[in-house]
Amino acid sequence: MTARWKGLGLAFGAALAGCAGAGSSLVVNTEAAGSSYFSLGRPVAYKAGVGLELAGRVCRRARTTVLTPSRIRLEHVAAGGEVVGVAHAFLPQISRRADLPCSEYRAAVAWTLAEGDTIRACFDRGHACPGAPPARIAVPAS
Repeated sequence: MTARWKGLGLAFGAALAGCAGAGSSLVVNTEAAGSSYFSLGRPVAYKAGVGLELAGRVCRRARTTVLTPSRIRLEHVAAGGEVVGVAHAFLPQISRRADLPCSEYRAAVAWTLAEGDTIRACFDRGHACPGAPPARIAVPAS
């Protein structure tokens, strides 16, 4: 399985959103792209006041001296594939001790999600997150 995971359908999440109170989690499409040195868990969305609170986890893959990325880029991607919102979350330094290999990030956003929208997370390198690989369709030879 790749570092990019897809959450459950937003249609089910939209049904839950109507009865969900502040602080309750929502079911949304999410993706996360980590790196060879750090795993990046897909974000979880919680309903908060006027928007969402996004949270996730980053873990060091192996004993390495590579510095922890400082920020996570979070993108609101419309069903058509265009990025309609961007937010950044601070990532606390991950200790190099073996017993503390992970850190968590959080960001509050004022996004309204529509059916088919996705929240994508990646390490902030100053450019857009990599998209999900294109679907491949097998066509039999004639």
